[in-house]
Amino acid sequence: MSGTVSVFAVLLGMAATSVQMHVTALKAAERKPLGAPAAEQPAVSESKPDGVLNGLAVVNGDFSELSGLAVGQNGWYGGLPKGWRGSESTYAVHTEGTTAGPTCNPSALGFFRQSIGILARDSDVVLTFDVLEPWRPGATLNAVILDGDFVQLAGGDFQPGAGQQLVAKGVRAGRSIVIAFQATVGVPGLDNVAIAVNEAAPASAPAQVASREDAAVTVACYYFGNYHPGDPRNDRVKGKGWSEWELVKAARPRFPGHHQPNVPLWGYADESDPEVMAQKIDAAADHGIDAFIFDWYYYNDGPFLDRPIDNGFLKASNNARLKFAFMWANHDWIEIFPYRRGAERTVLYPGAVTPESFTRICDHVIRSYFQHPSYWRIEGRPYFSFYDLTTLLEGFGSVEATRAALDAFRSKAIAAGLPGLHLNAVVWGQPILPGEKKPADAVQLVKDLGFDSVTSYVWIHHVSLPNLQTDYDDVRDAYFRYWNEADRKFGVPYFPNVTMGWDSSPRAHQDDEFGNFGYPFTNTISGNTPERFQEALAMTKRRLLARPDGPRILTVNCWNEWTEGSYLEPDTVHGMKYLEAMRAVFGSELPAR
Repeated sequence: MSGTVSVFAVLLGMAATSVQMHVTALKAAERKPLGAPAAEQPAVSESKPDGVLNGLAVVNGDFSELSGLAVGQNGWYGGLPKGWRGSESTYAVHTEGTTAGPTCNPSALGFFRQSIGILARDSDVVLTFDVLEPWRPGATLNAVILDGDFVQLAGGDFQPGAGQQLVAKGVRAGRSIVIAFQATVGVPGLDNVAIAVNEAAPASAPAQVASREDAAVTVACYYFGNYHPGDPRNDRVKGKGWSEWELVKAARPRFPGHHQPNVPLWGYADESDPEVMAQKIDAAADHGIDAFIFDWYYYNDGPFLDRPIDNGFLKASNNARLKFAFMWANHDWIEIFPYRRGAERTVLYPGAVTPESFTRICDHVIRSYFQHPSYWRIEGRPYFSFYDLTTLLEGFGSVEATRAALDAFRSKAIAAGLPGLHLNAVVWGQPILPGEKKPADAVQLVKDLGFDSVTSYVWIHHVSLPNLQTDYDDVRDAYFRYWNEADRKFGVPYFPNVTMGWDSSPRAHQDDEFGNFGYPFTNTISGNTPERFQEALAMTKRRLLARPDGPRILTVNCWNEWTEGSYLEPDTVHGMKYLEAMRAVFGSELPAR
């Protein structure tokens, strides 16, 4: 359903906000002398840590190990420095015009990071580093210390200066430690990253993991319902019997190593058939999923793609096994099925609705769905989510009018005998207020509109995909850092997301050149194996269980986004393995950390 976020790092411009790095702990000693050019250096089988301190070690913290980097122009070395993870860049390390040694350019290296080990004893973890501005004045660098699940232990922004210091106090023994940097202003240089540990009693008692009775994590999986014939709008625009299965069937590989088409193990089934939906319900419930959140469409002239709900789910004989809820997908529906590169983007159904239409929507969902015994509730209140805040505001003309409409929605629910509503915002991109051109403050907007919680639809709404095939774990780690930010900035609970993958190429016309030209021509996520997906789920569950209170809710993308490459339904390559990963984490004991 959703689009993507274009990403490119401009050396002398700005750094992407999702850039994060597991920085290796390094010695605070003087820089090593500049090494010979990469072509002349001896082969190195692996980078050696600068020393082990209480279980933590540093690799290539002064960036002097240039082997493996490509020699560029004007003293630049391209690639990715030894011992680090991130995105490769032509402008990774600079050596020209300095006698001190190489300088790293983190603004060009994406989520630049390194895991530095497991802490052996309770300690304060001290990260030191130099922030430089060798290329242009005015630079700020963000540094963080994280645990192995990317929970932030310490963080801050740093101006240029030597010997900058960040301290994580009272870190418990046994925790994996990651250090990360992000250029927040300008193009800072980074050098002499180092680690130290000061043994100390923990600052506070360890976080209490929820008891077995309290440990319930609700798993709500998004469901995109465009895989059935007979929708009146599709029949009118695309031809009788058309569904998005046609794009799945037509997909083919677009670049080396690209796997398409993805073939559903259960066949190209009609999801509006109650028996077909019953199979999905059983599979979801058997593998640890608690609810489907249907991408629900309703425009000024009425509903769209509601047959999988009304004819499928609600008529399935086993629908008591699974909860269901709605995310109102109130975005513009654009003709991209498939999209020809460079063609005009025709809006078929505008996402903004009139106040009168919104009143009809409220009455319809309260009357037809919210009273159903399987409709998902949080603390007794039906859950209803909004995908696009910009179009929501556009329909009412102001924040105040929109808040009044949402308050009226809540009042209607109470008048119908419900205890209220749980209204959720899917926050992504940069919402624009009516009549404005500058992005609004999303945090303030969530507060002003009175939302009860915030969540995400897909990782790529918060994380750049710098490469045609961007590694799954890189995207995961960068998203987890966004999760830290979301927890801090929103004044309401944030429900994290785990995404199975991303590949929107089936929606891109198969005769056009494929590349990162704009949705659906976008970079993809690669390496998203069932095992890696399972680890992302396990990391998320650990973080949720460490919360002192609830609600502990996780959204998953997606049950069936076949044309965006994110689906749990079985295919002919992996079978049931993604669902088995779900069950391994949420249907049995949590895998060991």
